[in-house]
Amino acid sequence: MNANVGGSVTPGAPAFGAFDGFLDGMPPIDPGTLPDARTFAYGVAAVAAVVVLLALVFSLVAAVMEFVLVTALADRTVRVRRPFRERFGKGLRLFGFEAGVLLLALLVVGAPAAVVLLGGVSLGPAALVALLPVLLLGVAVALLVALLFRLTADFVVPTMLAADCGVVDGWRRLAPTLRTEWEEFALYVVIRVSAGVIVGAVFAAATLFVAVLVALPFVLVGGAIAVAAASAGGLSLFGWALLGVVAVGYLATVALASAFVLVPVVVFLRYYALYVLGRLDLGLDLVGASSQGVGEGSDDGDGESDDDGPDGAVAA
Repeated sequence: MNANVGGSVTPGAPAFGAFDGFLDGMPPIDPGTLPDARTFAYGVAAVAAVVVLLALVFSLVAAVMEFVLVTALADRTVRVRRPFRERFGKGLRLFGFEAGVLLLALLVVGAPAAVVLLGGVSLGPAALVALLPVLLLGVAVALLVALLFRLTADFVVPTMLAADCGVVDGWRRLAPTLRTEWEEFALYVVIRVSAGVIVGAVFAAATLFVAVLVALPFVLVGGAIAVAAASAGGLSLFGWALLGVVAVGYLATVALASAFVLVPVVVFLRYYALYVLGRLDLGLDLVGASSQGVGEGSDDGDGESDDDGPDGAVAA
């Protein structure tokens, strides 16, 4: 090695002798084979369009699955295909509502930001000071949007199912209960946020553990492909495709294993939301929450107990 004991490196010499000659076998890159700027821009735009399209499709499916989940909790029967078809229209309305809210939020935050940036303020401390109120506005709008989406998913979605209405009509149906029982809803939000933080921390730790646990076989397979490619003179297109399949398989395995941790928690939290809604509004009770807790020794509303006889036997 051309390095001194103190760690200094001789000018023009590689820092680690173990890598000497590592790139000698690679063929030189012909600048003529590289894509021009326009082709590169078209490629980036195509990839961005595909990503946006996939994000929109995923958001639409997620919106429909909100109704599928509530239907499964209400019916206590796990089905996907038939509820998905039947609730697709309501999911589409929910998707449009969420997209409209996001666009409005972007306009609320983006318009002041554009005024500041296009108002002749040069980049520097003055621009940061001018953008500080916009950043605070963005944080406030993000919190409001998150709260709106949470209440919509937890309470408006079951309201749409119970009242057979759209998103706006669902909010109108829920509004009187929300105004009357605002303390209960506020307490629910506090509990939901606290549970979300705890669940998020546990889920992140569990996902990291699963990612490390299942990594070994994929690393061995990927390493074997890399060694075979190196012995054959380098990675071909087929070799890169195999590595891509291994990477996708690893990510899918981690996601599937993590779902076993996350799904029971999500189901519990959504059932709790349905229970709260059913206790506060009998017309929106999808899980029989109003009848739960009524049993032995309960008061029927006239101050008399339902117990019949000294043993406390309930009257038939």
